[in-house]
Amino acid sequence: MTAALGFDWELHEARERLLGKRHLFSVSELYHENSKIVAAAPGIAHTPESLAVGATGFKRYTYSPAVELPLPTATGALVASMFARRSARDYAPEPLTLGEIGDLAYSASGLADERRRPAPSAGGLYPLELYIAALDVTGLDQGLYHYDLRDHRLDQVSRGDCRPELAKAIFIEDAVAQAAAAFILSGVFGRSKIKYGERAYRFVLLEAGHVMQNLLLAAQSAQLAACPVGGFVDDGLNDLLQIDGVEEASLYAALVGRAP
Repeated sequence: MTAALGFDWELHEARERLLGKRHLFSVSELYHENSKIVAAAPGIAHTPESLAVGATGFKRYTYSPAVELPLPTATGALVASMFARRSARDYAPEPLTLGEIGDLAYSASGLADERRRPAPSAGGLYPLELYIAALDVTGLDQGLYHYDLRDHRLDQVSRGDCRPELAKAIFIEDAVAQAAAAFILSGVFGRSKIKYGERAYRFVLLEAGHVMQNLLLAAQSAQLAACPVGGFVDDGLNDLLQIDGVEEASLYAALVGRAP
C-alpha cells in the first residue's frame, strides 16, 4: 500500500529483502565516498617514488632457504594471451564489429547457463553490471548500452556520442578520442551486503578485477587493443551510466579499439 505522502512501503520492503537494509554510517560506503576522484582535484600524478616502484615492485626473502622450481611448462593460447597482454592507449581509426562487442561482453560477464559464468563471485551473488559505450561500432548506434547477460543482448540506456562525457571523466583524453568502445563495470553493493555485510565491499572490488581480466584477455586473444582505467571522475561515469553512485557505483572501465 502506498502511504499518503507517496512512499511505496511495499516496494521499500521488497528492496530490503533483495538488497538488505541501508545503514546510514556504513563504513564501506564512507570509504567509497572518501576515495572518489573529483574533476577539480584528481590527486593522481607520477612521482619519482612511483616510477621507482614500477621497476622494483616485488618482495624477496634474500637470506631464506630457497627451492628452485622446474622451468614453466604452461603453454596454450590462454597463457600466450596472459603474457602478451599490454595496456594500449593507441587505436587504429577503424570500427569494432557488433560481434566483437558481443564476444568481449560474453567473455567478461556472460552466462553459459543458469549457473556457469566466467568469473567467480562470493556467495554466487554477482553484484556487478556491465555497460558499454559504443563510440565507433559497425551495426550499433552510438550510445550507452547495458549488457543483459541472460539474453546476451544490449539494452540502450541513452543515445548519442558518449565521447565528450568519457573525456571529462577519464584522464587519458587522447585514448578516449581514438577508442571504438568503452566497457564500464559497476557494483550493486547491496547484492553482496545482504549476506556479507561490510566485508561485501572487498568482494565487489575483487570481482571487478576478475571480470576486467577476462575482458582484457579476450581482447588480447582477438588481437584488439585495450586499456583498463581505474582513475576516473566517479560522478562523471555515474552520471553517464545514470546511476546514483551509492546503491550502484562505477568501479572500473576499459577502453577498447582495433590495434594499430
